Amino acid sequence: MNISLPIIAPPVTAPPSPIFSQQKKRGPFAKIDLGLGKEVSIKQLLKSLTPRRVWNATKVIASFLLSALTKKTIVWGVPPILTIEPTNVCNLRCPLCVTGNGSMARANGRMDFPTYQRLIDELADRAIYVVLFHQGEPYLNRQFNEFVAHAKQRGLYVTTSSNAHYFDASTAAATVRSGLDTIIISVDGATQETYGKYRVGGALEKVLEGTRHLVAAKKNLRSKTPYIYLQFLVMQHNERELAAMEKLAADLGVDRFLKKTVQVETFAEAQEWLPVNDRFRRYKLTEKNFTVKGGKGACPRPWLTTLVNWDGSVVPCCFDKNGAHITGDLKTAASFAGIWKSAKYSGFRETLLNDRQTIEMCKNCNQGIGLFL
Repeated sequence: MNISLPIIAPPVTAPPSPIFSQQKKRGPFAKIDLGLGKEVSIKQLLKSLTPRRVWNATKVIASFLLSALTKKTIVWGVPPILTIEPTNVCNLRCPLCVTGNGSMARANGRMDFPTYQRLIDELADRAIYVVLFHQGEPYLNRQFNEFVAHAKQRGLYVTTSSNAHYFDASTAAATVRSGLDTIIISVDGATQETYGKYRVGGALEKVLEGTRHLVAAKKNLRSKTPYIYLQFLVMQHNERELAAMEKLAADLGVDRFLKKTVQVETFAEAQEWLPVNDRFRRYKLTEKNFTVKGGKGACPRPWLTTLVNWDGSVVPCCFDKNGAHITGDLKTAASFAGIWKSAKYSGFRETLLNDRQTIEMCKNCNQGIGLFL
């Protein structure tokens, strides 16, 4: 059995390479691969921990390990990590994104505050970490900062990711005041030509201006948060600009520079977009095919996390971008707990434990291990 579990990142000064990676041990846990969440602020995360939240996370992890051992679904507690989609609408047309390339099968829309509030209020005493983005640009939901503020009032760690086209001085200040812990800003090129090849319809200078507004707002409001992480998707056309991007991040005054591998769905996409340097890929690439490098064996995600789309539909994982495995609907269910323990959710976990290769989205997944370089 190969079990992969996520681990929260150490401070930014820690070595960038993974730890406990495929250590050779005997027994059912012969290969334990713990990925580093470099996009996490340990300092802020620790502030969100309470005895009840830690106990819930302990129960969830224990139930996953027992499930992996017995090949039977056992679920204790509620997900410590909540991924919530404010909207699946976006201003850009990124070619490897289902929203950007037009392959989004779900209707477009924005989550309403009552749906969001109901979910947070039900789980806030046991959940720890809220990921407020999925498909789409979060700041296109005009209530986004209200979403953040409500979760922060309940003591949760909140993070998001943005293309930073909407950060004028006012929005930047509102973002800081919301209490947001961390924000990832996607910048995949040091020049407009390189940036625009993937972020189609985007303006690099506008992104840089928005980032400067956010940095300035933190300074003006004397706030350490949100910690700003500049993220660079390493691709074939931009890998030569890595050094320039590191310098750009330093010049902007952001808190961390993230290098991330890119996800592809087809061999044609792999040939066009995957970097030449194998170190920057999450896939093994041959002349005829591509396969993920990791992510084999039992996957903890349907135990540790859940995903709620903008319309209230619930799916087990962020890889389910088009809602192929809907397990319930917050707008019609009596509670999230009922969905979490439902027959549909349990059935998905059972299939994942015993016949993972029959789940199409799982074939292209490395369980989040090694996404960041």
